[in-house]
Amino acid sequence: MAQKFNNFKPCDPREIKVPSNLNADESEVQKVISAYNADGLIPDITITEDGELIEGINSLIAAIKIGQNIVPTIVAAQPKLELSVPLLINTELLYVHPLNATIYGENEDLSGLEAAISETGWIKTLVATPDGNGRYRIVSGNSCFKVGCKLGRKEFSVELKIFNNQQEEFRALLAGNVGREKTIEQKVREGLLWEKIEREEAKARQGKAGLGEGTVRDRVSRLVRLGSGVNYEHAVAAVKVLDETAGAPEGSVRHQQHQQLKQILSRTRGVDAAYKLIKPEPPPKQTSQQRWTPKILDKVKIIAGPHKGAIATVRTAGGAFSADCYIEGDPENKRHQIAFNQMEALPEEKPLTSVAQELKQKQKELGLSGRSSPPQASQLLPDKDRNEGFNTSEQPTLMVTLTSDEIAVAEAADKILKLTSKQLYEVMCKVEPSLTGAHLEAIWKALEKSLAHKAA
Repeated sequence: MAQKFNNFKPCDPREIKVPSNLNADESEVQKVISAYNADGLIPDITITEDGELIEGINSLIAAIKIGQNIVPTIVAAQPKLELSVPLLINTELLYVHPLNATIYGENEDLSGLEAAISETGWIKTLVATPDGNGRYRIVSGNSCFKVGCKLGRKEFSVELKIFNNQQEEFRALLAGNVGREKTIEQKVREGLLWEKIEREEAKARQGKAGLGEGTVRDRVSRLVRLGSGVNYEHAVAAVKVLDETAGAPEGSVRHQQHQQLKQILSRTRGVDAAYKLIKPEPPPKQTSQQRWTPKILDKVKIIAGPHKGAIATVRTAGGAFSADCYIEGDPENKRHQIAFNQMEALPEEKPLTSVAQELKQKQKELGLSGRSSPPQASQLLPDKDRNEGFNTSEQPTLMVTLTSDEIAVAEAADKILKLTSKQLYEVMCKVEPSLTGAHLEAIWKALEKSLAHKAA
């Protein structure tokens, strides 16, 4: 095994020296070419500082066949020490790889393996790597090591291996568990490690982020045998919820969800069942009968968008999904296109049922109600019995509806004539926003005409 340096060198593949003991496998060369046509990548080619090939003969021949003039190569040197002869190492110097428990669980069922080792007394050679602190981290054979310790084994046969990088060590860890039967959860946790390996290796080859998300996940789904990339994504989502709900209080909804997911994900199949537990329910589709649509001149409240909270009047409502609206406080000629789902109808005002309520409402519309009302506010509409009526010479009519196109201009002018100048000013200040300049001009002309007629 070559010890790699952290440097890359672009080389002409035809100038790389190939040792006589290295021969390409034509079928593997064709696989490299097919992979290159799919993702544009050539697997690692490792050379010595002198330009002699160490690893990647199939990649080198493939690069030459497809006409590559320059390929990225990893410059490496032969390690000073290559340990390949198994050694007997004391149990106390060995320990389980930290990722083993993360992927396969602390309490995995090893009863079958324990029965086989008890019967034969044979434990396969472990693969471990020095951790730099005088101990050895087991990369392959973690389950055998745990069972051996349980059965009282004091030393193990170990092959020591120096890995070039962390990704290579992770690959060896996953490769050592290829043959075992795995649950959905274990496959997902393997997949998450594979994703990390794939991205780091792609980054090292290209000097940028890894392959596209879909490409990586499709590849990982095949490595862990979870079918398609979509199926793998659903399984990953279920495991993430499993982790998020792990500390939920007992008896809570999230605790029950955790228990259900744990049971389903402990099987070798059943991703769909797990995903159904976490998949958000789609919002119910609204039918044409259910959908509210405003009518012309309806008062509405804006509940979403940039005008949220404003009150508006619908001017045109002929569209299927939106209407032109006048928003209170804007110029009269300004219109806003508001979607129906961004507005709601204002609640209808309840009809007034007493003279006192009428008085209160009229004073409010004139801005004369409340603590700040002027003293004369209470005298504008004196309390009278409902059937007695008002003497118009004693009290002129104050409330004039100026917003309806159906009111004759002359009638409006006649009512205005009965107001004092102060009352006329107050009414105009409180006039509806929908009263246009044209309406107001027509009223004044009618007023002038009426005054001229009376003067004559």
